[in-house]
Amino acid sequence: MTDTAADPQARLEAALPAVLERLRATPGAYAALWCGSAARGEGNPHSDLDFHVLVSGDDRWRANYVVDGVPVEAFHNPLRKVRAMFAAGQGDTITMYAEGRPVWPHPDLDALIAEARALYAAGPEARPLGQQARFRLVEEVMDARALAAAGDPLHVLVACRAAGLAVEALFGARGWWAVKPQRWLGTLQERDPDAAHDLRTLLTAPEAGARQVALEALTVRVTGDLTYHEGSSDPVPVP
Repeated sequence: MTDTAADPQARLEAALPAVLERLRATPGAYAALWCGSAARGEGNPHSDLDFHVLVSGDDRWRANYVVDGVPVEAFHNPLRKVRAMFAAGQGDTITMYAEGRPVWPHPDLDALIAEARALYAAGPEARPLGQQARFRLVEEVMDARALAAAGDPLHVLVACRAAGLAVEALFGARGWWAVKPQRWLGTLQERDPDAAHDLRTLLTAPEAGARQVALEALTVRVTGDLTYHEGSSDPVPVP
């Protein structure tokens, strides 16, 4: 018998029957997809259980509760709303349906999973870094450079913030589906090992100088260089 106290994944899976019973008792619900890290078999002591639930009617809502000590988050949507999110290119929803595991089957859910897997395999359209976003990223990197030169301990915070912008921009520019930060290194290692090396160095370097070098190398992968470019936003009427 598996020791659920010692095995986080087993603890999460042990809560599934009670969670499913609660989902089935939800008025209007008729199908459920288990998704997230635990559904991929990657549960840890801090993981929750995530579900997408199909409901009849015109309402959508999110529910949070705790079952057998396990936090649960359930997203309830009508079928047409899920398809609208697919059509809008909502990467998190597409990824959840593509990677999820049906725990309360229904033909509608089977169809959504097939659609999501096709969309996921095709990938999103590449999203080049816009001028304003590029300016902000370069500015963050330069702020970090100044802190590194001054030996300011805040360099850790600013460098990590800039790295987050750089990684998100890189995923967009390459036409990759966005993933949670805890999956950045693994995804980059598969798709761009050099970028993964830059990010890992930035996160682990004990000295600001090495951290800054890694940040700038990572940033240039999406900006091309660290020069400021001219640009402006579109005028917006003042109410």
